[in-house]
Amino acid sequence: MPLYANSTGERYNQEDIAAYFVFWIFTVLKGVLAEIVRDRAAIVERDKGVAFLSATRSIYHLTDLFYLCVNIPRQASRAFVHCAFSSDYASQAITPQPIAAAQLADLEIIKLMQRGKGLAASDAPESAIELTTRGHEIAILGYSRNLPSTGAADAEGPPASAELKTLGDYFHSHMLRRNGIDTSDALVISARELDCLRWVAAGKSAWEASVILGISERTVRFHLNSAREKLNCTTTTQAVAKVVAQQLIAI
Repeated sequence: MPLYANSTGERYNQEDIAAYFVFWIFTVLKGVLAEIVRDRAAIVERDKGVAFLSATRSIYHLTDLFYLCVNIPRQASRAFVHCAFSSDYASQAITPQPIAAAQLADLEIIKLMQRGKGLAASDAPESAIELTTRGHEIAILGYSRNLPSTGAADAEGPPASAELKTLGDYFHSHMLRRNGIDTSDALVISARELDCLRWVAAGKSAWEASVILGISERTVRFHLNSAREKLNCTTTTQAVAKVVAQQLIAI
């Protein structure tokens, strides 16, 4: 049975990975807002996940995803929004004052993000990425990879961290817009546009990409055209070169 090391050096076999991250999510991260928001009555929780995270988990064959954002300024009032979402549950809080950085230092997801900074994608079952922010908020995407077993030569490998960061940035921009923050000037490639560019980069035609993605060829061409416009490129080849150069997709 192959073994994998997590970010603290502990060893796990393939069967342990999913159980480990489920434990991590539901015992450590589910109550993360309760650790940093003093007024427990300000926290609203629900046992229903976020569809975007659930879809991303399925598409990229991940065990789970977790989004944490602290100190989103609410434009309609002098308040701050804090979110902790996964594909299985969601919690949110609104406070009149921002949460101090010192209150975040001991959070497990903060430690996980700091351990992963400057490191290449590894075989660790869990990791966290710091997302692109527009103010003083802190946004993190935590995730668990499904690792292929030894001997499965044709098994799909884990997604590149850069691809997950792009998706995380897309979702974070959505959360900012929900709270009245204009993100129209941010260059954000959607998950589907990135999928289409990835398959074109792999040498697939628009028709072949449509079969792989389960959408029409016309829809693939629509997404490619949208990506070209966002990237300010005149051809799909230029768009592919740009996202590869920016490490948004791996080839």
